[in-house]
Amino acid sequence: MVKKTARGETRLFGARVRALVDRFDSVAEAARFLDVAEQTLRNACSGEHEPRSPLLIALSEKFGVSVDYLLGRSDESELTTENGGTFYGVNSFVRVPRLEVRAAAGAGSVNHTFATDRELPFPRWMLRRLAPYGDRLSFLRAKGDSMEPMIADGALLLVCEAEYDQKLPERAPKPRSAWDHTDIYVFLLDGETRVKRLRRAKHGAIVVSSDNTAYPPEVLLEDDLKGFKICGRVVWWDNRL
Repeated sequence: MVKKTARGETRLFGARVRALVDRFDSVAEAARFLDVAEQTLRNACSGEHEPRSPLLIALSEKFGVSVDYLLGRSDESELTTENGGTFYGVNSFVRVPRLEVRAAAGAGSVNHTFATDRELPFPRWMLRRLAPYGDRLSFLRAKGDSMEPMIADGALLLVCEAEYDQKLPERAPKPRSAWDHTDIYVFLLDGETRVKRLRRAKHGAIVVSSDNTAYPPEVLLEDDLKGFKICGRVVWWDNRL
């Protein structure tokens, strides 16, 4: 255990821990990320308990903040590395690979090149809200107008690469916000990379639908699904970049 702090310092420690934890959906999720007991983290957030070394180490290493900042001894949150550089933590960016592929939102074109073009920075705190910790992420471009006006031709897509084949909704989910569209996926169909809304239908069929009413829905039956593979779910996009 670290040297006992004054009550005011303990409360400041709690406030700074809460600021870090607030980026997660719950204290339980933050505790799993830190690999500490949930109650330990709740005690720290309360500002009524002295910080202990294992939690301080976990907070510092996982969030990239200095112990002095956590204990209120410094207002500089960034953690300096041994070579004098800066370890960018929760307040910085994650570099996400951008793939050399365009997902067809419309007629589109076949593109078999999935090499990494380069990496693009994305705010770390936003990723905490968009995708489960540890899931692979990648950027790619949309191509075509079938998802307009939601997703424009050339939009930059952030895709969470996970196994979603068994998790497709049976009906179109009602969005809770303008960004809450959990049924938009990037998938392969007969070698073509596409971005559409997907839902599961009867007898294992999958309905593929567009936002642009000029494109009618498609129903993929058993034979069609032989060339079908979900690459991931679109968790964020920007039509301007």
